[in-house]
Amino acid sequence: MIGPKLYFDRTTGEVILTIPEQNNVDAVETTKEQDFIMFGVLSVRNPEMVNFIQLPYGQYRSDFEIANSWKVDIKTGQLLFDYPIFDIPLSEQLQRLVSENEKLKEENKTLMLALAESAEAQQQDKIENQLAIAELAELIATKGDI
Repeated sequence: MIGPKLYFDRTTGEVILTIPEQNNVDAVETTKEQDFIMFGVLSVRNPEMVNFIQLPYGQYRSDFEIANSWKVDIKTGQLLFDYPIFDIPLSEQLQRLVSENEKLKEENKTLMLALAESAEAQQQDKIENQLAIAELAELIATKGDI
């Protein structure tokens, strides 16, 4: 199994050719010179202006499948992916959404409890008001007899 090989412009980091990973047992690693002979996009370029990165098999597989394009940061040698819709990996987005959902569920429980307590307090206030009104009515009735 051979990981992907990326040829890029030394000055800009723009990827010229990505040779996909190969998982068959007959796969043979090729040299830069062999690749320049086999691939027309490389053969028209000055080999001194082109560099390559050989990645381990499976590395960045999902990124290559999803990304629109990629280039090499010439200062760090790291790959930079241009994703179609999102900037962070889907797995991180999913984890954030799961965490946010759990937080919202807890907030909902707290609000429902507070609402229930408020309704109970309002019911208690209503009963107390009715008792106070009854006492006032009785007091007025008693004073009216005098």
